[in-house]
Amino acid sequence: MSGARGQSLVRGLSLAGVVALVVGNMVGTSIYTLPASLAAAVGPMGIVAWLLTAVGYLGVALVYASLGTRFPRTGGPYVYAREAFGDFAGFETVWLYWLSAVLGNAGITIGVIGYVEGLIPTLAASVPLKFALGQAMLWGLCWLNVRGVKGSARLQIAIMLMNIVPLLGLTMWSARAFDPGNLRPFAPKGWSSLAAGAALIVWAYSGVESATVPAEEVRSPERMISRGTLIGYAIATLVFVSTSIIVAGVLPNAVVASSARPIAMAVGRGVGPWAAIVISVGAIVAGTGTLNGWMLMSGRIPVSAAEDGLFFAALSRIHPRFRTPHVALVVGTAVASATLLLMFNHTLLDAFDFIVLLTVWLTLVPHLFAAAAELALARRDRDQYTPAQRRRAQVFGSLAFVAVLWFIYGSGAEVGRWGFLVLAAGIPLYVWFVTRGKTAPGST
Repeated sequence: MSGARGQSLVRGLSLAGVVALVVGNMVGTSIYTLPASLAAAVGPMGIVAWLLTAVGYLGVALVYASLGTRFPRTGGPYVYAREAFGDFAGFETVWLYWLSAVLGNAGITIGVIGYVEGLIPTLAASVPLKFALGQAMLWGLCWLNVRGVKGSARLQIAIMLMNIVPLLGLTMWSARAFDPGNLRPFAPKGWSSLAAGAALIVWAYSGVESATVPAEEVRSPERMISRGTLIGYAIATLVFVSTSIIVAGVLPNAVVASSARPIAMAVGRGVGPWAAIVISVGAIVAGTGTLNGWMLMSGRIPVSAAEDGLFFAALSRIHPRFRTPHVALVVGTAVASATLLLMFNHTLLDAFDFIVLLTVWLTLVPHLFAAAAELALARRDRDQYTPAQRRRAQVFGSLAFVAVLWFIYGSGAEVGRWGFLVLAAGIPLYVWFVTRGKTAPGST
């Protein structure tokens, strides 16, 4: 049974805002650090891992473009899983997806602080200062998002331009230092390492679904969600693939693998030291944009589920003046804020790194439900799909489903075990949501 919100959300997201949300949530701090992780895990063959992941996520992007157009309700993956498979699937989707967003925001914050340290050495020596900066970023962006989607969208558009233009321009300029010898040996870890490489890249592609989550705030959602998703995917993929090729060719693999800022190093070698500083600043800007985008998302992910009685009811409340899900934004920020406490205890840093990896797994399962929902709904709801659309849904839904399964496999057994425990831990919570307020027959 669906509830009713006291206030409606505002349709304040234009196509530019939707594209900026998708691109900003994808092209964040991950692209600035991933080349090093890939070089260590798979070598120059990381280029192939990027291409394979891009193909798999094309299917995911097309699934969300299709479902977002047909079911333009706030919540994205939750809406589709519940529509196709019922309350339990919907609950597990929103449970995992919401956790991935709020925990991931803490990870993004720490990634941004890492780049700030490179420009302000005194910050690196002070954990309290780093913690204070992280808190300021989280709560400052929470405040911006509470005040309205339009302000958040304007910031996202500005950050997209400040990030993408110099990143693409300087990496392309660096191509003049490309040396094919740096690509040998191409597969030092063997071709079997591709799955692990793809699993690393998934963190960058998290966010391809962003246009579907604030669906009720998108202008003309039947057109803008699809366009925004596919344009955002195309821009992000162009950045990912071109950057990975140039970094692998400009620097020896061992140098890339040992660098904390591989893109800045490649651009510094190909263009000059000043360009490396520009890239470092760009990484901070990009990370801020990603945090802003996922802050917006964390406030919208639970709204419809809370409305439907499948999540905490308070998270569906809409601010009477700003018409934003202010309670969900504050609660999500509080969880991310508490997670930052791990920075104070060095013995817990490894655990925190693992939590970041876990958030990737928690994002993949909702993608799996969305791909399955596209397959199911295309067969079941024939009035929603033309015959040609049903055939496309079967092709791209199947591509997305198989690709996401492969990404989950590549994330490793340990992450998978913990991810399953998080999934199972939600079952008692689901039982409570669906039985609260009900009494057994004959009870008083």
